[in-house]
Amino acid sequence: MRRAHPNPMMKRTLPILALGLTVLLPRTAEPATPEVRAQFRAALEAAEQGAVPAAPDSAGLRAYLLYPDLQGARLLAQLQRAPTPALDRGIAAFVAAEPSLPVTGELRRAWLLSLAERRLWTDYLRHYAVDSAEPALVCHYYQARIETTTQPQLLADQLLDFWQTAPQMPQACVPPFDWLKTQGRWTPDAVERRARKALADGNPGLAAWLIRTLPEARARPLQQWEQLLRDPSAALARLAADANARVEFAAVEAAFSRLAPRSPMRAAELLGQLGRERFDEGQYAELQRWVALGLSWDRRPEAIAWFEALPRSHVDERVHEWRVRAALWQQRFDLASMWLHAMPPTMAAEQRWTYWRARSLELLGRDRQARPLYEQLSRENGYYCLLAAWRLGQRYAPSSRAFPDDLIVQSELLERDGVRRAHELFLAERDRWANEQWRRVVADLDATRKLQAARLASHWGWHIQAVTLLAGLDIHDMFELSYPDPYAGTIREQARAVGLAPEIVYGVMRQESLFNPRATSPANAYGLLQLLLPTAREVARRRGDARPDRDDLMQPQVNIPLGATFLRELHARFDGQWLPALAGYNAGPNAVKRWLPKEALAPDIWIENIPYNQTRGYVQKVLWHVTVHRWRRSGEPQAPSDLLHPVREPS
Repeated sequence: MRRAHPNPMMKRTLPILALGLTVLLPRTAEPATPEVRAQFRAALEAAEQGAVPAAPDSAGLRAYLLYPDLQGARLLAQLQRAPTPALDRGIAAFVAAEPSLPVTGELRRAWLLSLAERRLWTDYLRHYAVDSAEPALVCHYYQARIETTTQPQLLADQLLDFWQTAPQMPQACVPPFDWLKTQGRWTPDAVERRARKALADGNPGLAAWLIRTLPEARARPLQQWEQLLRDPSAALARLAADANARVEFAAVEAAFSRLAPRSPMRAAELLGQLGRERFDEGQYAELQRWVALGLSWDRRPEAIAWFEALPRSHVDERVHEWRVRAALWQQRFDLASMWLHAMPPTMAAEQRWTYWRARSLELLGRDRQARPLYEQLSRENGYYCLLAAWRLGQRYAPSSRAFPDDLIVQSELLERDGVRRAHELFLAERDRWANEQWRRVVADLDATRKLQAARLASHWGWHIQAVTLLAGLDIHDMFELSYPDPYAGTIREQARAVGLAPEIVYGVMRQESLFNPRATSPANAYGLLQLLLPTAREVARRRGDARPDRDDLMQPQVNIPLGATFLRELHARFDGQWLPALAGYNAGPNAVKRWLPKEALAPDIWIENIPYNQTRGYVQKVLWHVTVHRWRRSGEPQAPSDLLHPVREPS
């Protein structure tokens, strides 16, 4: 009878021949020392730079909890240098033994791409994860099946289904799709369906490539649709000039959905030229809806008439929102009040629209009706509650609750391999791996343990994970965790050096990076205050500082002075107006310049009409962060009025 191994951790032992290692040692439960952590970081950086270890790893490093991550990184580096059959066997063993490590996902992906490049299709199929969503890996999977299949007809049907729904594909997809043509599946019907999907998805490039393969009669209406997407103004003008021209309504709607946000007056003009007779009532109303929305996003007075003419059947949630905003901008408070009361009950109950019902009543001189709504809001938490206190002329204090440490639960969490791994990865500044490991760990925790995991993360200085956990639990009033102050001294020093209130810098930092000094955005903004490299370099030049690079912006002592200076410059650019300055920090000053009224406008109305959803939310959240931070530091209710000044064009 087979005996169980006396040490279950030794089941993780595996050969990694390509690295000259004989075993993967069991991971220790011993706390890591600073020396071992430093060895790990140095070895990992060396592996990623392609260096081969010059000497055996120390016993402490080999016993370290993250040693498998180092081995995975070394395998990845060796794969990039020179894949061999022996290395393939070592990677296969590692992937099997450590399937849940974040590094394993990166290693498996790189290995699959290498197997496909070397046309090792049987191995590819053995190790491919069928739930992969990366187009290149999926297409290699189909190519592997093509090379090994004994059922080509079934495979052709499956590949056709994939092709019909997939987005535009990388080069890896050309061979399997070429094979599909040889199987008689690339028919005009199939190509037309795929081209229509590309057009519906707003992808005229792919559509044009497909349309070229169709017979002329089938291609003509699709070409017209593609032209309407590429140049909606010109294509709609041609259509309006030809009374006999016919086009599918989906193509016309797509054109208006592109033109109206950019040139709403041109869209209104072209809809008038096209006339009602080409469309049924519902179709024409849908085009009216796009024009009305575009005019409201551009803050045009004509938006009011277009919204008033819109049939009730086409008043959706977006129309409900923007017709109220348009009425507020145009000072039509009677219409704003009427349209607010026409909102669906669930929508009307939101803090935003409760505030605007009260505000429109106030602006209509009905203060006694507005006051109870303001008072109700002022006892709650959030941006609109802050505004309610402002309208009442009162100071505002958020409602807070505490949740103490439970050392028993935290000790239990710290016994978990995944929790300790996530913490060690965080300390090693391997944010991507640490975040992935943490997400896996907390996904299955109950609410009580998630709260204690949030407290652990906060104690470690991993504030983004603490706040993310609270948000996932719909907890927004545990301000001790969600409003830490890890850079208080530097913020205070650098803000005052450029003449700013420190809480402004804090509020922007809280929104931009959640105090992660290594934060990197998809737009390549870096660090605590999320600076783009060209912007940071321009600010540094004006300050007389050294020219920063990407790594410099990850350093708080570089990022905070540059970000604070940029904020101060925006503040000056907008004549000392904080609301446009904050909007400019998010959307860019050139965009904000287009949104400023010639005559001073109430601050709440201006913020509500910011056309970019992200920027509107950004300004609102920064104002809230500033208020909570001031309250936490002083312990006193705050006067919100010092940031809420009328907004106008700079003089």
